[in-house]
Amino acid sequence: MPSRIKSGRGILQRTASYMKEAGLSGRAFIITDRNVYSSYGQELAGALKAGGFEPAVHVLNPGEQTKNPQTLGVLYEWLVEAKAERSDVVVALGGGVVGDVAGYAAATYLRGLPLVQVPTTLLAQVDSSIGGKTGINLPQGKNLIGAFYPAALIVIDTATLGTLPLREYRGGLAEVVKYGVIMDASLFDLIEGHQAEVLQQAEAVIDPIISRCAELKQQVVGEDERETGLRMILNYGHTIGHALETATHYEVLLHGEAVAIGMSGAAQLAVALDKLDGASCERIKQLLKGLGLPFAARGLAWDVVRDAMSLDKKTKAGQIRWILPTSIGSVEITPDVPAATVEDVLQVLLNA
Repeated sequence: MPSRIKSGRGILQRTASYMKEAGLSGRAFIITDRNVYSSYGQELAGALKAGGFEPAVHVLNPGEQTKNPQTLGVLYEWLVEAKAERSDVVVALGGGVVGDVAGYAAATYLRGLPLVQVPTTLLAQVDSSIGGKTGINLPQGKNLIGAFYPAALIVIDTATLGTLPLREYRGGLAEVVKYGVIMDASLFDLIEGHQAEVLQQAEAVIDPIISRCAELKQQVVGEDERETGLRMILNYGHTIGHALETATHYEVLLHGEAVAIGMSGAAQLAVALDKLDGASCERIKQLLKGLGLPFAARGLAWDVVRDAMSLDKKTKAGQIRWILPTSIGSVEITPDVPAATVEDVLQVLLNA
């Protein structure tokens, strides 16, 4: 079931009223990380208390390494000690890591507590908070444990991007570009033509872009909630991207940076298979470059990345189903990509 989405600038203080509109009540168990808490944790807790919700806060360490079974166990113990009930609410305040692990805790504790996502990073606002994917990582791969568990409510306050480090903001732009490549050529044109304003977070440009991306994600999820068909297109760039993250133990690349490299690689793969023209591939590469994103990952052994790709969740009968662009604004799911072609593209990506 698609989530309710509220999007706007400066709307964090209205979260309690949005929660009541969504039929939520009880205590609010806020899960956040140390960096986000210092900026917005007390503000949100205060707003929820003033709105009639009793808040409790658990603060995690920031970073992808936090998405692990140990963190999940700590959250379960916290909820047990607080005697959390099914009528209470888990509120995920932060980026994709917080949203994923808090969402999975909500999905599984007492077989499901209502979930509210309050994303504070660009990546989470346009992508990870929408659609109900929750989960944690294992050493062997990313998001190998998880559940589809849509939030009852998503509150996107674009003003929170003002405290986001530039590198993380740029990382989120990879997911924004992704929507332009896979679904909306006019969105791609808008980003391409206003790169300076996008990087400067000009309200008149970035706020409509965020709203459009959220709309596109919700549209796809509404048609394919459990990723059996259409929703797989949202993984454009993620087959190589997730493999790069795994191969570097989540310590070198931000998720968006890895996805940017993956998008460049998938576009090159599409050119090699005569599915995409070279000019469109170059446009994708140049836009990523213009937004300060990487389009290659020098120094990794291709076979290490290849082995990490074998755990891709889109794999079926041992075959990776690639998401390849056929033009700006359109992609297709391609299962029969020759291993030699993949190796050639990886060699270029990893030695550029």
